[in-house]
Amino acid sequence: MMNKMNAFEEYVASAKQALKVGDYILAEEKIKKAMNENPHSPAVHNLYGILEELLKEDNLAHKHYRAANALDPAYTPAMRNLERISTFAERAKKAHIDFGDELEQSEEDLYIIEYDRNHVGHLRKKDRK
Repeated sequence: MMNKMNAFEEYVASAKQALKVGDYILAEEKIKKAMNENPHSPAVHNLYGILEELLKEDNLAHKHYRAANALDPAYTPAMRNLERISTFAERAKKAHIDFGDELEQSEEDLYIIEYDRNHVGHLRKKDRK
């Protein structure tokens, strides 16, 4: 069991690195191996979505991001990526792709309250780096 987990983690790490440097053939190979080890991992479907998005296959990217979200609704990288490619405002900002290797912020750190001239507070999502 431990060797399988190490192999899975190695495939995921290798796939992320290959995606980041633009080696899509190697990335797909590693993603498929990771998927073979754990087909129910939202991280693997998120990576497959990233690969398809980088290959300009938005329909397939949507499908994999949605699959990741269905497997684990709390997996925020897939939710962020799906939001980013599904909404015009996010796409226009050229928001970064979430590979799932960043530390998660708590929900209260994601929003700020801005007050208008009538002193009415409005909740606004913080811009990510």
